[in-house]
Amino acid sequence: MEKEVLKIFNPYKKVIYEGGIYHVIQRAPGKDVLFLEDKDYLYFLHLLKETKIKFSLDIFCFCLMLNHLHLLLKINKANLSEAMKSLFTRYALYFNSKYQRKGHVFYGNYRASLCLDENYLISASVYIHLNPSKAGLVKSPLDYRWSSLKAYLQLPRNTFLDYKYILSILGQELKRASLVYLQILGVSEDLEFKNILEDRKLLEKFTFKFISKIKKILNKKPNIEDEISKYFELIENKRRLKKPQYLQARKYLIEQLRSRGYTIKEIAEMLNISRQSIYTTLNS
Repeated sequence: MEKEVLKIFNPYKKVIYEGGIYHVIQRAPGKDVLFLEDKDYLYFLHLLKETKIKFSLDIFCFCLMLNHLHLLLKINKANLSEAMKSLFTRYALYFNSKYQRKGHVFYGNYRASLCLDENYLISASVYIHLNPSKAGLVKSPLDYRWSSLKAYLQLPRNTFLDYKYILSILGQELKRASLVYLQILGVSEDLEFKNILEDRKLLEKFTFKFISKIKKILNKKPNIEDEISKYFELIENKRRLKKPQYLQARKYLIEQLRSRGYTIKEIAEMLNISRQSIYTTLNS
């Protein structure tokens, strides 16, 4: 992977800057839905295209689910808030007017995770495209109509999607990169996949396991995220943790997760160990 994507670790607030790449998640309140028929999905995509042009966005991928949606995009001006406000407000007005309803269409403000690096970017893209099959809506993610996945395989010329940016990370020859992406998608389907709406750290957890899974396919030099993935995989086998080298692996992983903004409680839940064990490990 040769493109450079800025690393910023700050999970507690939106870091908005010109050129930033974000995974945006928006959802309906409670058990409400965002789309009731095909025309609703189509209208949202129409608005997304207009928003892309008006606010100078690059749209890498999307997935429109019944009660939530995912966008992976780049802002070329520091205008993420303005762009998302315009997009979601316009759709809410359409939805309420069409179905003669009042009230909120979306559940508060959107969530936006700044892309940490190229591993995170590929992982977010794969995560987004796997959503429909993991939710049981289709057997294969290729069968889902309301995501951008088909563009990654069909390579259309006339599209508002900037899918070439993601594929170019995997190789300069697009057809070959498309096949690599499909291979990565396939080997990622058996990764643990919980509800991101309930777990704000899910994508980060997915990324750690994802990197370990696909690094042989990418055939790239290891970096710090590869190392974290290796140690994460290592300490999951708790029976081996009595050996000094595995205790050191645990300490290293905890330190790296802390540097990325995870709390002691979140790390304890992620590693399935007590908070006291974490404090003991850090002080060892």
